[in-house]
Amino acid sequence: MGHPDQIEPGVILHGPMEGVDHSKFYIVAGISGDKVLACSVLINSRINPYIANRPHLMRRQILIQQADYTFLDHDSYINCASPLKGNVSIFYKQDYTIKGHLSALHLREVRKQIISSGILSVKEMEKFGLKDW
Repeated sequence: MGHPDQIEPGVILHGPMEGVDHSKFYIVAGISGDKVLACSVLINSRINPYIANRPHLMRRQILIQQADYTFLDHDSYINCASPLKGNVSIFYKQDYTIKGHLSALHLREVRKQIISSGILSVKEMEKFGLKDW
């Protein structure tokens, strides 16, 4: 379970995702100044064929090595093509556990990919502290 003081950009949590039959790894990419809202991305063990066949989505996948993140069972991909926005309090529930922190290099790349994707508005990027990256 995450504590409010622990939920910050770069934190990696593991927990349920609605509509998915297994737990997922979440990376907090940005958080609002009042710590109410968060922008996060998912870690996937493989790239979905839908994404693999679309170059604009493939560019938003970041390979991470299991050797760098020992909680992973194998090399995986951070999917920056579909940032999730929601209330940060979801991560305070017992179903979510903090597994580690993303390296500074990977966090910069995640934030850069989210910004350059055009998925979030300028106002949303400002809200999540992403605009200045």
